[in-house]
Amino acid sequence: MSTLYSVLHKQLDESTPCPLCRASMWWVEAEQHEQPVEFHECSFCEHRLFKQQQHTCHCESCGKSRKKILKETRLQEQRKYKNKQTTEIGLDQLNFLQKLFLLSLLDDRIQENVPHDEYIHWDLIKYQPITPNYFFQSSLLKQLVKDQVLVCSEFSDEAQSYYINVRLDGYSEPSLFSITQQLRYWFLNNLSLGIPFKSSDEVKEALYLVLYQEIVCFMQHYCRTWGIQISGNKGFATFCYRLMDSLAVGQIYYMIQNALEYLHKHKALQPRNENFINTNLLKKTLQQYRERGLQEKWETCTLPRPSNIPFSKMSYILLFKFLGYDDQIFIQPVWKAWKKIAPRLEFYSTKRCMYCGSHELDVDYDTAEYVSLFCRQCKHQDHYFIR
Repeated sequence: MSTLYSVLHKQLDESTPCPLCRASMWWVEAEQHEQPVEFHECSFCEHRLFKQQQHTCHCESCGKSRKKILKETRLQEQRKYKNKQTTEIGLDQLNFLQKLFLLSLLDDRIQENVPHDEYIHWDLIKYQPITPNYFFQSSLLKQLVKDQVLVCSEFSDEAQSYYINVRLDGYSEPSLFSITQQLRYWFLNNLSLGIPFKSSDEVKEALYLVLYQEIVCFMQHYCRTWGIQISGNKGFATFCYRLMDSLAVGQIYYMIQNALEYLHKHKALQPRNENFINTNLLKKTLQQYRERGLQEKWETCTLPRPSNIPFSKMSYILLFKFLGYDDQIFIQPVWKAWKKIAPRLEFYSTKRCMYCGSHELDVDYDTAEYVSLFCRQCKHQDHYFIR
């Protein structure tokens, strides 16, 4: 830096502290290309304050600041260009699981009487029990980002803050509160204010997926006491789905508990689940346990969901609020639980006015046996038995 200027005079000025490190600064009188230059220079970090506006400090701190500004500017330009190429999707066009995940993210944080901004600050909430396990919610977030439903904030350098890129009732850029309220109408009002699914199969797939993730959460919690890593994979998921066709989730808990205890007793489990070694061992043990149980007609006991495992927001909304189950969902076969609610969901996914064919229907009365609907188009009222 000293080669840029010919220093003519330099003296310590203790009355002027450095704005960066608060050390004393030198008062420097110098020349550059035979032109006089005067500035303060920090005696510690070499930061410079010039009287003339055309001169720029090149200390380490100012260099880093300029690089950061340039990086943010490039990111902004890239995102603006990318956003011009994307179109907003309607909130109602998202699939059932995406809507459920968004409500799980927003419901506790977006309230009318609580101050909030228009961003989802993922770095502040990513370790909270939004879904049954961390890897599941990370994969859901990545998919929403990939589908450009969640878009990184233009002012975020680390891509940890997102805004929701959807249309609501034909309007662009709805507020987070409006989005959250619409999702609440769909999920928390017993289907009387609209439905968040296109077919009952969507709901069934989400039910099985969330219960499978609850199973993964259980085995991770059990292994954590031993300092052992474990997770699910595609093969283990397929096996669990087959089990859920005939067993309750609580019975699968019991089988996993016994299998893990057996593997741990024989020191078969590894501290790290590299190449899914622990997952595959558990799957193989469960398969052998199940085959022998069927051959010898064992009675599989039922283990209640442990109360010390945090219950995720997604499980609470789907199982308890939307589907109306209680803790019995974990101790009765899944097919049996689904059979109770399937007719009603199938009816709501296909309902329309029998006179004008409109889907714009309000629910006047709703019981487990029949539903009374009022058409907003032709004002006709219909009564339907759903069992």
